[in-house]
Amino acid sequence: MTGRNDPCPCNSGKKYKACCLKNENIISIDEEVDKELQQVLQNFFHAHPTKMETNEIYEWIGDREEYLSDRFENDKVSAIMGDCYYFNHRVDIWQMHLERESAKSKRPRVQTVLEGWMNPEVILGTISQIHNNRAEVLDVFSKEKVVIEISNPFEGGVGDFIFGYFLLDSRHRERYFQLLNSLIVFPAKNESLVERVKVLYNSSKCHSVADFYKKYIIECYVILGDKETAIEELFSEDELDVISILHSSLVEMDVKSDKLMYIFIEFIQRKGIPKSIKKPAALVAGALQFGMLNSIIPYIWTKKEISTFLEVSPSTANKYEGLFTDFYDDEISKEDLTQNTVFAFEAGTDANQVEFSNWKMGMHLSKVSIKNEKEMSRYIDIYKNKEYNPEDNKEASQKYAYEAYISTDLMERGRLASIAYARDPQNIDAILLKVDYTEETDQSALFDEAIRIGEKQFDPNFESNWGYLPNRPYLRAMFKYGLWCFEQKQFKEAFNLFNTILQVNPSDHQGVRYPAAATLIALNRLEEAESLMSHYQDSDNAFFSWFRWTIEKKKSFFSKETQDAYELAIEDNAYVANYYRIKAPVLPYPNSIAITPDSPEEGKVIWTLLQPII
Repeated sequence: MTGRNDPCPCNSGKKYKACCLKNENIISIDEEVDKELQQVLQNFFHAHPTKMETNEIYEWIGDREEYLSDRFENDKVSAIMGDCYYFNHRVDIWQMHLERESAKSKRPRVQTVLEGWMNPEVILGTISQIHNNRAEVLDVFSKEKVVIEISNPFEGGVGDFIFGYFLLDSRHRERYFQLLNSLIVFPAKNESLVERVKVLYNSSKCHSVADFYKKYIIECYVILGDKETAIEELFSEDELDVISILHSSLVEMDVKSDKLMYIFIEFIQRKGIPKSIKKPAALVAGALQFGMLNSIIPYIWTKKEISTFLEVSPSTANKYEGLFTDFYDDEISKEDLTQNTVFAFEAGTDANQVEFSNWKMGMHLSKVSIKNEKEMSRYIDIYKNKEYNPEDNKEASQKYAYEAYISTDLMERGRLASIAYARDPQNIDAILLKVDYTEETDQSALFDEAIRIGEKQFDPNFESNWGYLPNRPYLRAMFKYGLWCFEQKQFKEAFNLFNTILQVNPSDHQGVRYPAAATLIALNRLEEAESLMSHYQDSDNAFFSWFRWTIEKKKSFFSKETQDAYELAIEDNAYVANYYRIKAPVLPYPNSIAITPDSPEEGKVIWTLLQPII
C-alpha cells in the first residue's frame, strides 16, 4: 500500500499525498456529495405530490392533460406534469424543500449546489457533441453552449433536439446541468416542431424566453411531442385513396368511428389492396357493412344504400364484408383497442361533475378547523365519498343547481332548476338555469341580473380566477350571455363579454377563444381574430382552420389562399364541409358535450359558430 509520503505511483515525481491521493479524496468527496444530492431529490419526490397538490396539478393542467396524453406515455405525462408544476407554477414548494435540506446538510458543497438548484431552467437545444456521459447542447434561443449530464444508455444522438427541465450544478466551470424526468428527445428531422415553438414565442409578446416558458411550458411540450409518422409516409397513393374513400363515406353518413378506421388502415397496412379487386370502393363497402354488422357504427344506411353510394354491386360488397370479418377475427379481435382511443375534451356552458364534487368537498372542509397539510389530507379522505347536506337555502340552491347541470333528463333538469331558483333567487347558476325556461324577450334581463350579482361576488385575487370555484358562476354568466348575443347577431356586445372573460381568465378553461374569434370575424376585425388565434396557438385545431378559411373567404372569395385554407380545414374536419354544402340547420351552442377531433360532434359546434358569420 502506498504511504502518504511515498513517491506517487503515477511517476509524477511528487509525493503521493500531493498528487493522486488529493485527486482521489476530491473524487471521494464528490461521490458523497452526489449521494446526498440524489437523496435530496428522492426525499422531495417521496413527499410530493400530496393529495391536495395532486388536485391542484390537475386543476392547473386542465384539458391540456389530454393533449399531453395524445403524445406521450402515461409515465412521461406524469413526469411532465409534475416537473412543470413544481419547477414552474409552484416553484415555491420546491424552493422550501431545498431550504430545509440545505439547513440539514453539513457539507458546504451540497449547500452551494442546492443554491444553484433553486430555479430549475428550461432548455430547448440541439446536441452538438456526446462524450463520457456528457452532451454538449446549443440552446436554440440564446445560442449558448451548455453541458448536460446524460444517462448511459442515452436515447439521443448528435443533431437531435432535447427539451425539458434541468438543474444547474455549480461545481463545474462551464454551465453544467443535471437532467430531470421531463426530458424529451426528438430527431433532427422534426426541426419544424422547433420552428412552431419559435413562432409561438414571437407571437407571445413575452419579455424574455424565461417568461415565455413560464407561461407556455405545457404548450411547448404539446407542440414538441407532436411527432407521429405521417400517414402519407406509410401508404401508396392508391392505398391513401381508398382510406380517403372510407373517411368520406363516414362523413356523408355523419358518423365518426376511430375503431373502424383503425381496423381498415391495419388491413391495408398488413394485407394491402387485394390484387383481384376491380373497384377499390368495394373494399370500403365491405368495411362499412362489417362495421354495422358488428355495431362498430350505427345502421345509418342499408346495404343497398351503401352499394348505391359507392357504385358497387351488393354481392361484391358482401364478399369484402366477409374478408373484413375474417381479418378481424383472426388478427384484430384480441388486440386492446383502448390504446387507440382518441381523448375527448369537454365543451359547453354548464358546470360539470368534477366541479360539483370539488364544491361538495369545499363545503365539507369549510365546516372544520384545519391546522396543517396532514389534517387536510385526513379530512379529504373522510369526505371524498360523503354527500354534503346543505345548512341553509343558499347552499341548497347551489347544490340543486349543480344537480340540474349534470342531469341528462330534461324534465328533471327543469325541476331541479326551479327548486334552485326558489331556494335562492340571487344564486347566479339558478338564474342561468332559469333562462332556459323563460321567454326569449325576458332572457336578457336575467343575464344582466346574473352578471350584476357576479360582479359584486367576483374575487380577482387569484393566480387562476377559474381555479377559485365561487368565481365560476360569474364567468359562466358572461359566457352564456355572450353566446346568446352571438345567436341574436349582436356581435359587438358578444365580443365585449367574451373579451372580458379572456382578460380575467386568460387560460380560458371555458373555450371562450372560439366564439370570441368567430365574433371578431363577424365584425370584420380580421387582424384581431388572427392575433387571438395566434395567441391561443395550443388550440390550433379544426375550429381555427375553419375560421382561417372564413377570413380568407372574406378577403377574396376566389383566391388561391381561400382554396388552400378550405382544403386544410377539410383535413381537420370534413363534416363541416358537408354541413356547409347541404346548408344544415344550426344547433344552439351545447350545454355540455364531449368532443373528439374530426368528429360530427366537433363539426356541429364549429358549424354553430361558423354559419352566422359566413
